[in-house]
Amino acid sequence: MKIKLPVTLYQRILSILSFLLLIGQLLCLILRWNSLPDKIPTHFGLNGQADAYGPKGSLVILPVITILIYLLMIFVEKFPELWNVPGHVTPRNIGWIYGNTKSMLVTLRFAVTFIFFYINYCSVFCRDLGAWFTPVFLLLTAGPMVFFIWRAVHFNK
Repeated sequence: MKIKLPVTLYQRILSILSFLLLIGQLLCLILRWNSLPDKIPTHFGLNGQADAYGPKGSLVILPVITILIYLLMIFVEKFPELWNVPGHVTPRNIGWIYGNTKSMLVTLRFAVTFIFFYINYCSVFCRDLGAWFTPVFLLLTAGPMVFFIWRAVHFNK
């Protein structure tokens, strides 16, 4: 059964912001390429400090990974009938349950593009991520999942 989900304003705004972050990541790298030092941060520890360095060519990996994840998430969003959604699905709530799950996926896509944009930005400008990065990263990735799954499970109550 093919499920057709409308796009909400929330989903549209986050989709546009995700795309802009993806383009921003590419532009940041392209515009700064000639002024990048030969060695740039390639890995950061849990404290947000750079702990490994490599050639500037290694920065190309970040946008490639971002693009692959971005496209994979868009692909998954296009086939809701394949999702294993949280909560009890009934004919009455099917639209809401699947819409809620789509909002979770769109939110996670935004979080991932934001995180990779920030890592790319810090690498391009040879800055540390900051000690706050790890807890914020965990909140940005786990938070939406917890929130939207909680909503789905408690929708019928």
